Amino acid sequence: MIAIKRHKSLFINLIVLIAINVLASKLYFRLDLTEEKKYSLNDATKETLNSIDDIVYVKVYLNGNLPAGFVRLRNSCQETLDEFRYHNTLIEYQFIDPNEADSPEDRKKIYKELSENGLEPTNLQVQANNSNSEQIIFPGAIIYYKGRSQSLNLLQNQIGTNPENVLNNSVESIEYELTNAIHKLITNYKPKIAFLDGHNELDELETADINHSLGLVKGSLSEYFSIDRIDIKEYELDQNNSPSLGNQIKRLLQYKALIIAKPTKAFTEVDKFLIDQYIMNGGKTMWFLDGVAMDMDSLKGNAPFSMAVPLDLNLTDLLFKYGVRVNYDLVMDFQADQIPIIVGYQGNVPQQQLLPWFYHPIIIPKNKQSIVKNLDGIKSAFVSTLDTVKAINIKKTPLLFSSPYSKIVRAPHRVSLSILEKEPQIEQFNAGEKPIAYLLEGEFQSAFQNRIAPNNESLKPKLTSPSNKMIVFGDGDIIKNHVSSSGNAFPLGYNQFSKSQFNGNKQIIVNALNYLMDNENLINIRAKEVNLRLLNKSEIKNNRLKWQLINTLSPLAIISLIIVIFGVVRKRQYR
Repeated sequence: MIAIKRHKSLFINLIVLIAINVLASKLYFRLDLTEEKKYSLNDATKETLNSIDDIVYVKVYLNGNLPAGFVRLRNSCQETLDEFRYHNTLIEYQFIDPNEADSPEDRKKIYKELSENGLEPTNLQVQANNSNSEQIIFPGAIIYYKGRSQSLNLLQNQIGTNPENVLNNSVESIEYELTNAIHKLITNYKPKIAFLDGHNELDELETADINHSLGLVKGSLSEYFSIDRIDIKEYELDQNNSPSLGNQIKRLLQYKALIIAKPTKAFTEVDKFLIDQYIMNGGKTMWFLDGVAMDMDSLKGNAPFSMAVPLDLNLTDLLFKYGVRVNYDLVMDFQADQIPIIVGYQGNVPQQQLLPWFYHPIIIPKNKQSIVKNLDGIKSAFVSTLDTVKAINIKKTPLLFSSPYSKIVRAPHRVSLSILEKEPQIEQFNAGEKPIAYLLEGEFQSAFQNRIAPNNESLKPKLTSPSNKMIVFGDGDIIKNHVSSSGNAFPLGYNQFSKSQFNGNKQIIVNALNYLMDNENLINIRAKEVNLRLLNKSEIKNNRLKWQLINTLSPLAIISLIIVIFGVVRKRQYR
């Protein structure tokens, strides 16, 4: 009888165990107990995943013999993809080691294919058997969907950031990078945006890289938007054969956003009225404005100096009404890009050296706003500061600052290469961090409120906008790629002299426009933070054996204690 009861109990336990396993396989759930909710997906991610209707196949080239930091990046990527697959079973992935090819020729062929697909290689120094060797890895992925593909680099490039923080920032960005790439693949509709013409703005060649990605660094506006150009001075005619402002406003409003890129000619009152009414009707604007007229071409040849003078674009009253002002000054910054300077001669051969040119600051974003978080350095030239002014119902968020070692000079100002002949005095660069880009959000008031509108028809101006956004930069060169004298365009943010590439220029423009275009939820994924909990290196160095013993023996001791307690309990039960 006792045997039957024991077998019955065993049978019931087996049934319960099988039932629990079946339920567990059907009812998967996960509790995210981390402080920063690192394993919880953003709503925008879930929305993107729910839109997938075919297999999304992800090849991640992050496998093999990797250092600990990259193993963490790899594991985080796999955990994120697992979470993606939980929300949509059409997500499939594979981790690949590009170094596992048998022959060096095959490896080179794989490297070439990955580079051509836009994945950036990283050289690692690997220690083995008391010797150092070099290993190339491609910390990136290629995503395939319905015959299309999208490459993304998982390792963030961030100048001035130590490797541990770069890896941590890369872990933070995995969800955004994967979601953003999938979003681009599954989205068929591209909203229309336009570059504004009519005031000697940058032309198509000078904005070629941000439009269509010239180099290996991906991330152009054409991946998200349909891009056009519109000349504000080209009018449709009304029934009286006169320029129609109403039709011109409608023409502008076919575009979701206008980019005003480095104009150098003043705006007329009619131009401002059209842009104002575009904004009052919900149009988004991104302004790249110079406060001072100055460029490097004016220093070429034998010119000993050039005068940087205020650039009056006749936009002060318009921007003032919206809450910001571009100042007539220049930022000189110790954290600057380099230009070649002749420092001497050998015989008749000039000797050049790259020296920091303080008028070309390298902007490194530091705040946590989702548009600029974890961005690479941004290359700028002859930047002006911005001030905010009182504007009702407008929230003003500074996006970019100069470095703490900056100096502000008012225009007119004499700019001369001769300043590089002397040792710079850092005590003069004490102006601190100065804002050079602002995000403005809210209900804007028309600049033509209580003013006579310059229209030639009975057009009643709209005086208040719906909830709207705009971004103002104090430098037109942030969006300008260099064009050689032979007409070849260089990648945006590229220094052709030092061969250095600053990826932040493209990143901030794409992020900013996505934010303006109400892809805010997608951009907000970037705000996710994963705290870096590093081991105490000093403690490890001084008490390495102690912590090794604790970590090795503690689990064994706990298990042994449980076994002893369990044995004592059983012994008492059957005594």
